[in-house]
Amino acid sequence: MEFNILASTKQASIAIAVMLALSMPSAPAFSASAPSNTAMQNQAAPAIQNGNLVRLRSGGPLMTVHRIEGDQVNCVWTDWDGTVASGTFPIDVLQVQ
Repeated sequence: MEFNILASTKQASIAIAVMLALSMPSAPAFSASAPSNTAMQNQAAPAIQNGNLVRLRSGGPLMTVHRIEGDQVNCVWTDWDGTVASGTFPIDVLQVQ
């Protein structure tokens, strides 16, 4: 029983951390509006949009799309220990899950 409480507390902490990370304002360099990324995406693949779950084509953790800037996609995810991480990737190395 104690293990289940600890596991659910950790999951709740992770969910809160991700929500906080997504709600934080971004740096001024990312605040300008970007051109549409529709032309940069493969027409056969689903369009990547804010909030989509994506994964690198080479594998890795499931990530949430936070922002799209031209052909770069900013994503957030949690490490195996629950730490929130983020990174920016070229749109063509991601696939929608």
